[in-house]
Amino acid sequence: MKVEYSYYGDMPSLIIKGTDFVKALKDREELNLLEIAVDGFCAKFSVVSHFDERVNDAIKLWLDKTGNVIYTIKERWLGRTLMDSWCEVYVLNGTRLVEVVFSDDNGRNFTLRDTKEAGIDD
Repeated sequence: MKVEYSYYGDMPSLIIKGTDFVKALKDREELNLLEIAVDGFCAKFSVVSHFDERVNDAIKLWLDKTGNVIYTIKERWLGRTLMDSWCEVYVLNGTRLVEVVFSDDNGRNFTLRDTKEAGIDD
Protein backbone atom coordinates (compact mmCIF):
# COMPACT_ATOMS: atom_id res chain seq x y z
CA MET A 1 0.00 0.00 0.00
CA LYS A 2 1.23 3.46 -0.88
CA VAL A 3 0.20 6.74 0.65
CA GLU A 4 1.12 10.14 -0.68
CA TYR A 5 1.79 13.28 1.31
CA SER A 6 0.83 16.36 -0.66
CA TYR A 7 -1.24 19.52 -0.48
CA TYR A 8 -4.94 19.88 -1.10
CA GLY A 9 -6.21 23.46 -1.18
CA ASP A 10 -2.87 24.73 0.18
CA MET A 11 -3.20 22.47 3.24
CA PRO A 12 -1.10 19.40 4.12
CA SER A 13 -2.86 16.20 3.10
CA LEU A 14 -2.50 12.44 3.16
CA ILE A 15 -3.82 10.87 -0.04
CA ILE A 16 -4.60 7.18 -0.49
CA LYS A 17 -5.71 5.53 -3.72
CA GLY A 18 -9.19 4.11 -3.35
CA THR A 19 -8.13 0.63 -4.43
CA ASP A 20 -5.37 0.59 -1.81
CA PHE A 21 -7.79 1.82 0.85
CA VAL A 22 -10.34 -0.93 0.11
CA LYS A 23 -7.57 -3.54 -0.04
CA ALA A 24 -6.29 -2.42 3.37
CA LEU A 25 -9.74 -2.87 4.91
CA LYS A 26 -9.62 -6.56 3.95
CA ASP A 27 -6.11 -7.32 5.25
CA ARG A 28 -5.25 -6.87 8.94
CA GLU A 29 -1.56 -6.15 8.26
CA GLU A 30 -2.35 -3.54 5.60
CA LEU A 31 -5.00 -2.00 7.86
CA ASN A 32 -2.43 -1.62 10.64
CA LEU A 33 -0.02 0.11 8.24
CA LEU A 34 -2.77 2.43 7.03
CA GLU A 35 -3.71 3.27 10.61
CA ILE A 36 -0.08 4.09 11.41
CA ALA A 37 0.11 6.42 8.39
CA VAL A 38 -3.15 8.22 9.22
CA ASP A 39 -2.49 8.46 12.96
CA GLY A 40 1.08 9.64 12.38
CA PHE A 41 -0.02 12.30 9.90
CA CYS A 42 -2.66 13.62 12.29
CA ALA A 43 -0.37 13.42 15.33
CA LYS A 44 2.09 15.74 13.57
CA PHE A 45 -0.63 18.41 13.63
CA SER A 46 -2.08 17.39 17.03
CA VAL A 47 -5.52 16.63 15.59
CA VAL A 48 -7.99 13.72 15.83
CA SER A 49 -7.40 11.23 13.00
CA HIS A 50 -10.97 9.92 12.51
CA PHE A 51 -9.55 6.47 11.77
CA ASP A 52 -12.20 4.07 13.03
CA GLU A 53 -14.56 1.44 11.67
CA ARG A 54 -17.56 3.78 11.25
CA VAL A 55 -15.56 6.33 9.28
CA ASN A 56 -13.81 3.67 7.21
CA ASP A 57 -17.17 2.10 6.32
CA ALA A 58 -18.54 5.51 5.29
CA ILE A 59 -15.46 6.18 3.16
CA LYS A 60 -15.92 2.83 1.44
CA LEU A 61 -19.58 3.64 0.67
CA TRP A 62 -18.73 6.94 -1.02
CA LEU A 63 -15.58 5.73 -2.81
CA ASP A 64 -15.63 4.88 -6.52
CA LYS A 65 -13.15 2.40 -8.03
CA THR A 66 -10.92 5.17 -9.35
CA GLY A 67 -11.37 7.54 -6.40
CA ASN A 68 -8.96 8.75 -3.72
CA VAL A 69 -9.28 9.19 0.03
CA ILE A 70 -7.95 12.50 1.35
CA TYR A 71 -7.19 13.30 4.98
CA THR A 72 -6.52 17.04 5.08
CA ILE A 73 -5.61 19.49 7.80
CA LYS A 74 -7.80 22.56 8.20
CA GLU A 75 -6.85 25.67 10.17
CA ARG A 76 -8.44 28.81 11.53
CA TRP A 77 -6.21 31.83 12.01
CA LEU A 78 -6.80 35.08 13.85
CA GLY A 79 -4.23 37.47 12.45
CA ARG A 80 -0.93 35.64 12.83
CA THR A 81 -2.20 33.35 15.57
CA LEU A 82 -3.31 29.80 14.82
CA MET A 83 -6.54 29.40 16.76
CA ASP A 84 -7.67 25.91 15.75
CA SER A 85 -6.59 23.03 13.57
CA TRP A 86 -8.45 19.83 12.74
CA CYS A 87 -8.60 17.00 10.22
CA GLU A 88 -11.35 16.47 7.66
CA VAL A 89 -11.79 13.40 5.45
CA TYR A 90 -12.84 13.58 1.81
CA VAL A 91 -13.38 11.18 -1.04
CA LEU A 92 -12.43 12.47 -4.48
CA ASN A 93 -14.16 10.61 -7.32
CA GLY A 94 -12.95 12.19 -10.55
CA THR A 95 -13.86 15.85 -10.08
CA ARG A 96 -16.53 15.18 -7.43
CA LEU A 97 -15.43 15.90 -3.87
CA VAL A 98 -17.45 14.24 -1.11
CA GLU A 99 -16.99 15.46 2.47
CA VAL A 100 -17.09 12.31 4.61
CA VAL A 101 -15.99 13.79 7.94
CA PHE A 102 -16.26 17.56 8.19
CA SER A 103 -16.70 20.36 10.69
CA ASP A 104 -18.83 23.48 10.38
CA ASP A 105 -17.50 24.97 13.62
CA ASN A 106 -13.72 25.01 13.27
CA GLY A 107 -13.12 21.48 14.51
CA ARG A 108 -15.11 21.61 17.74
CA ASN A 109 -17.68 19.08 16.46
CA PHE A 110 -17.60 16.74 13.48
CA THR A 111 -20.25 15.39 11.15
CA LEU A 112 -20.06 11.98 9.49
CA ARG A 113 -21.87 12.16 6.14
CA ASP A 114 -25.11 10.22 6.27
CA THR A 115 -24.88 6.83 4.56
CA LYS A 116 -28.51 7.21 3.47
CA GLU A 117 -27.34 9.84 0.98
CA ALA A 118 -25.25 7.13 -0.68
CA GLY A 119 -28.40 5.08 -1.14
CA ILE A 120 -27.49 2.56 1.56
CA ASP A 121 -29.27 2.38 4.92
CA ASP A 122 -27.62 1.19 8.14
